[in-house]
Amino acid sequence: MHSAPAVSYPVGRSSFYAAFMLGLHGLSAGIWVAWGMVSDAFGLGHLAVLALWIISAAVAVWAWLRSPTGSLIWDGQHWIWASGELSRTVALSVTLDLQRLMLMQLRSSDAPPLWLWLERGAAPARWRPCRRAVFARQKPSQTRDADWVAP
Repeated sequence: MHSAPAVSYPVGRSSFYAAFMLGLHGLSAGIWVAWGMVSDAFGLGHLAVLALWIISAAVAVWAWLRSPTGSLIWDGQHWIWASGELSRTVALSVTLDLQRLMLMQLRSSDAPPLWLWLERGAAPARWRPCRRAVFARQKPSQTRDADWVAP
């Protein structure tokens, strides 16, 4: 069996993640306003929820701004995460696959897990080769469930 061809895919801040967080926080703000309108009095509970909402929104913006950027590279045998001067071999797993968007977890022995959103719009011409490499059957020594046998 042949390995998937080498491919490099750019990773940047996810517009999907930004839109999802914006929508979620917009919805929760609307619920908070509706709650305030139907309540008899504006109380400490309303202020506490508002404070939590502000903190949550700030954390979401901070996380999005600190999203990892770089390149995910398949050299034909190994996945490599390259970001700035840093380059390391990683084990890759797909957490969510929405065809035009994938949430990936990258693990290496010398760093904590890294979560990345791969979006088709980042490099449309390289999206299909990247997906082929992600889902290509790996050698048994590279798979997490190598001892599992299909019925």
